[in-house]
Amino acid sequence: MHVLVIGGTRFIGPHVVRALADAGHDVTVFHRGESPCDARVRHIHGDRSHLPRDLRADMVIDMWCMTEEHARGLVDQFVRERLIVVSSGDTYRQYSGLRGVYTGPPDPIPLAETAPLRETLYPYRFMSKGDDLWWTYDKVLVERVVASDRTTILRLPAVYGPHDEQRRFADWLQEMDGGAESMAIDQHAAEWRWTRGYVENVADAIVLAALDKRSAGRVYNVGDPDAPMQEEWLRMVAATIGWNGRIVRADNPPGTLPLHWDYHLVTDTDAIRSELGYRERVSRGDALVETIAWLRS
Repeated sequence: MHVLVIGGTRFIGPHVVRALADAGHDVTVFHRGESPCDARVRHIHGDRSHLPRDLRADMVIDMWCMTEEHARGLVDQFVRERLIVVSSGDTYRQYSGLRGVYTGPPDPIPLAETAPLRETLYPYRFMSKGDDLWWTYDKVLVERVVASDRTTILRLPAVYGPHDEQRRFADWLQEMDGGAESMAIDQHAAEWRWTRGYVENVADAIVLAALDKRSAGRVYNVGDPDAPMQEEWLRMVAATIGWNGRIVRADNPPGTLPLHWDYHLVTDTDAIRSELGYRERVSRGDALVETIAWLRS
């Protein structure tokens, strides 16, 4: 099968591309940068806002569908092909609560795929410097445009692992490696829960859904089956590197984000497990070892 991957060269994408090539598929990657690409695949450089009109495939996996414009370009270009579109857990109303935009009661967790979505659009405009991606980013709008009986939508968790541009856990690791004897965590943030997923496991879920026809027309949450508290993650990082300092809860210590910690971003990932048989290939312990090794490199 000829599979087109849009934007598959940075963090999650290379693992998706490698798995597809390993399975014997003919893979083309459309991207704008000069990132290294698997030698077994064809790659085309270009701007995803202006897809070549002759670009065709049996299936399209869009790793970089960030705006309503991106989504409309995708469905206008590929009118019959199977579409796999990567979305985000920030589509849920719970995310607006975390940011203080939505002030109603938190939605029950874990959040199933049918949980209420955000009503306030463009969640990252506060980060925008003007006419940039953050000004127009919105996965809620993306999902509205691409939803169809030939499309699979995958709502990803907080993804960590080597080459994560957000460098999750880096601040904790830096403090521990710097010789800190104790670390403070906000008493409310300590109990906050967020569904996470290791990069290779998340890529496996994307490929699994792409190659299983039963996923057509479905929306799936992707991520670990459990969501430990932030303090538990901090302790897991400490245990992984053998840091024996004290972890103490405090009231708004330096570095605490101004978030509303009662709104947990815990998603229910049972559907992709029960319907498609998804399971994590890499254990959490091994995932942390690999992530920390990369952060230290």
